Amino acid sequence: MRKLALIVVVYAALSAAAATPYFKVIDAPDASIQPNTTITLPVTIQNIGGDGAYARLVFRGLPPGISVSNVTRARWVYPGGRMTFNVNLSAGDVPPANHTIEVGIAAKGSPPNYRSFHLIVENVSEEIEIGKEMAGEHPETNNVSHVSERRIPAAGALWSMLVVAAARIMRSRRRR
Repeated sequence: MRKLALIVVVYAALSAAAATPYFKVIDAPDASIQPNTTITLPVTIQNIGGDGAYARLVFRGLPPGISVSNVTRARWVYPGGRMTFNVNLSAGDVPPANHTIEVGIAAKGSPPNYRSFHLIVENVSEEIEIGKEMAGEHPETNNVSHVSERRIPAAGALWSMLVVAAARIMRSRRRR
């Protein structure tokens, strides 16, 4: 009789545990943003529990000057279902840097679950200078006579390629 009662209690506990929602952040991609702009970041969650529930996103570690919108509305997620939130990230007048931000889920009955992603605030002045170089605006060659420009036709193209290569190296070093 005691064994039967124990089996009933264990089965009831397992059934109750299987019926609770359990949310997990599946995808939160790394993103790049420039100061004074807004980007859309897709964050995907999944309910791997046995019961549906309303869930919303929660962010930790947001640096000053970075704000998040479109996360206050909770959405229903069925058991085994996935939901993608399109979150708007806005950057104010912030200096260039790499930030690690955590996104989690707030849902009744689900334990906390966070996933980190990287937000890279890019230096706008570097990008503008690279764009000018790519467009062929070379302020340092304005003093050169037309005769010397004809003698070295590929110098401008080589200079542009060197600037672009240096910018890529600098960007890859910043991401590390």
